[in-house]
Amino acid sequence: MKRIEKTRSEPSTSALKPESDAPVWLQEQVYMPKRQHTINLVHQSVDALRKDKQRVSLATVVAKSKELDLDHRGVSESAILNNQEARTYYEQHRSWRGASRKRAKTLVVASPAQPLVVKPGRDEQRVRQRYLRMSKEVLVERLIIVERTLAEQRECWLGQQDDVLTWQHRAEAAETQLQTFKGKSVKQQT
Repeated sequence: MKRIEKTRSEPSTSALKPESDAPVWLQEQVYMPKRQHTINLVHQSVDALRKDKQRVSLATVVAKSKELDLDHRGVSESAILNNQEARTYYEQHRSWRGASRKRAKTLVVASPAQPLVVKPGRDEQRVRQRYLRMSKEVLVERLIIVERTLAEQRECWLGQQDDVLTWQHRAEAAETQLQTFKGKSVKQQT
């Protein structure tokens, strides 16, 4: 393996931008050499990986940089991603190319005045996928309709329970009256 010797080269244009409120001397003497060291290691690691026809990813660049660095410290993923020049070089040569994945078309469903009839044996996984494609606005409208329907059905159920209770009391009163009437008629006959 070829080892990297620590060398000082010209600072990059990205290294000249003051990224912090640190004094200029600290930026020039500490930060810029570290940035440049990161850039050098990333360049050499990526080039070595490409030469060996290996996959170029953040993980492989980090591992290769530890092999090539004299101190065996290498660079971290965050150092690559936060150093603009190193990141650009890595992204130019990385093996993974983000496929331009098309987003699923959001379903635009006209909100009916009444919610749809829900079948008890429906495929819930399919329903979940359909909901995930809907926009937030459509889902909110649908939820409002469902809540409104639930509230209306609860009121209807409570009204029916009141009616059942009223009829139950009337039936008990009628039964009591009937028993009383039968008791009086039996007494009158005897």
